[in-house]
Amino acid sequence: MNQKLPSQFAAFESLAVVWACATERERHTLRLTSEFEQLKQLYDAVLPELEQIVAYLNQFPMGQLPEQEQNLLYLALSCMEVTLAVEAHGQTTVPGGFDPARFEVDF
Repeated sequence: MNQKLPSQFAAFESLAVVWACATERERHTLRLTSEFEQLKQLYDAVLPELEQIVAYLNQFPMGQLPEQEQNLLYLALSCMEVTLAVEAHGQTTVPGGFDPARFEVDF
Protein backbone atom coordinates (compact mmCIF):
# COMPACT_ATOMS: atom_id res chain seq x y z
CA MET A 1 0.00 0.00 0.00
CA ASN A 2 1.12 3.53 -0.76
CA GLN A 3 1.91 5.30 2.54
CA LYS A 4 1.54 8.86 1.23
CA LEU A 5 -0.25 11.36 3.45
CA PRO A 6 -2.08 14.60 2.66
CA SER A 7 0.43 17.35 1.88
CA GLN A 8 -0.05 19.22 5.18
CA PHE A 9 0.95 16.04 7.05
CA ALA A 10 3.73 14.92 4.68
CA ALA A 11 6.32 15.34 7.47
CA PHE A 12 4.89 12.16 9.01
CA GLU A 13 5.33 9.97 5.91
CA SER A 14 8.45 8.27 7.28
CA LEU A 15 6.40 7.26 10.32
CA ALA A 16 3.46 6.19 8.15
CA VAL A 17 5.65 3.70 6.31
CA VAL A 18 5.92 1.77 9.58
CA TRP A 19 2.86 2.79 11.59
CA ALA A 20 -0.03 3.24 9.11
CA CYS A 21 -1.40 -0.23 9.80
CA ALA A 22 -4.87 -1.07 8.51
CA THR A 23 -6.02 -3.30 11.38
CA GLU A 24 -6.10 -3.12 15.14
CA ARG A 25 -4.29 -6.45 15.28
CA GLU A 26 -1.41 -5.07 13.18
CA ARG A 27 -1.19 -1.91 15.29
CA HIS A 28 -1.24 -3.88 18.54
CA THR A 29 1.37 -6.37 17.33
CA LEU A 30 3.60 -3.55 16.14
CA ARG A 31 3.33 -1.85 19.54
CA LEU A 32 4.33 -5.06 21.30
CA THR A 33 7.24 -5.88 18.98
CA SER A 34 8.74 -2.40 18.61
CA GLU A 35 11.37 -0.82 20.79
CA PHE A 36 9.97 1.64 23.33
CA GLU A 37 11.98 4.44 21.70
CA GLN A 38 10.04 3.84 18.46
CA LEU A 39 6.73 4.19 20.31
CA LYS A 40 7.97 7.39 21.92
CA GLN A 41 9.07 8.79 18.56
CA LEU A 42 5.59 8.21 17.10
CA TYR A 43 3.93 9.61 20.21
CA ASP A 44 6.11 12.73 20.37
CA ALA A 45 5.61 13.52 16.68
CA VAL A 46 1.92 12.80 16.16
CA LEU A 47 0.22 13.50 19.49
CA PRO A 48 0.74 17.30 19.37
CA GLU A 49 -0.90 17.31 15.91
CA LEU A 50 -3.73 14.90 16.75
CA GLU A 51 -6.42 17.59 17.10
CA GLN A 52 -5.46 19.00 13.69
CA ILE A 53 -5.49 15.51 12.20
CA VAL A 54 -8.96 14.81 13.58
CA ALA A 55 -10.28 18.18 12.38
CA TYR A 56 -8.87 17.49 8.92
CA LEU A 57 -10.31 13.96 8.76
CA ASN A 58 -13.72 15.18 9.93
CA GLN A 59 -14.11 16.84 6.53
CA PHE A 60 -14.60 13.42 4.96
CA PRO A 61 -17.37 10.85 5.44
CA MET A 62 -16.10 7.93 7.51
CA GLY A 63 -15.76 4.84 5.38
CA GLN A 64 -15.18 6.96 2.28
CA LEU A 65 -11.75 8.36 2.99
CA PRO A 66 -9.41 8.80 0.03
CA GLU A 67 -6.22 6.71 0.27
CA GLN A 68 -3.97 9.43 1.71
CA GLU A 69 -6.56 10.36 4.33
CA GLN A 70 -7.05 6.68 5.20
CA ASN A 71 -3.29 6.40 5.77
CA LEU A 72 -3.48 9.45 8.04
CA LEU A 73 -6.30 7.82 10.03
CA TYR A 74 -4.25 4.63 10.41
CA LEU A 75 -1.28 6.67 11.62
CA ALA A 76 -3.48 8.49 14.17
CA LEU A 77 -4.88 5.16 15.38
CA SER A 78 -1.34 3.86 15.87
CA CYS A 79 -0.54 6.94 17.92
CA MET A 80 -3.56 6.17 20.09
CA GLU A 81 -2.42 2.55 20.36
CA VAL A 82 0.95 3.54 21.83
CA THR A 83 -0.29 6.34 24.09
CA LEU A 84 -0.99 4.22 27.17
CA ALA A 85 2.33 2.40 26.81
CA VAL A 86 4.19 5.74 26.68
CA GLU A 87 2.19 7.67 29.29
CA ALA A 88 1.51 4.99 31.88
CA HIS A 89 3.71 1.95 31.37
CA GLY A 90 7.01 3.34 30.12
CA GLN A 91 7.45 0.17 28.10
CA THR A 92 5.76 -1.65 25.22
CA THR A 93 3.86 -4.13 27.40
CA VAL A 94 1.79 -3.89 30.55
CA PRO A 95 4.07 -4.32 33.59
CA GLY A 96 2.95 -7.38 35.53
CA GLY A 97 0.28 -8.07 32.90
CA PHE A 98 -0.59 -11.29 31.17
CA ASP A 99 1.58 -12.44 28.29
CA PRO A 100 -0.07 -10.80 25.25
CA ALA A 101 0.37 -14.05 23.30
CA ARG A 102 -2.34 -15.55 25.52
CA PHE A 103 -4.99 -13.26 24.05
CA GLU A 104 -6.72 -13.80 20.75
CA VAL A 105 -8.01 -10.60 19.18
CA ASP A 106 -11.03 -11.08 16.91
CA PHE A 107 -11.41 -7.64 15.33
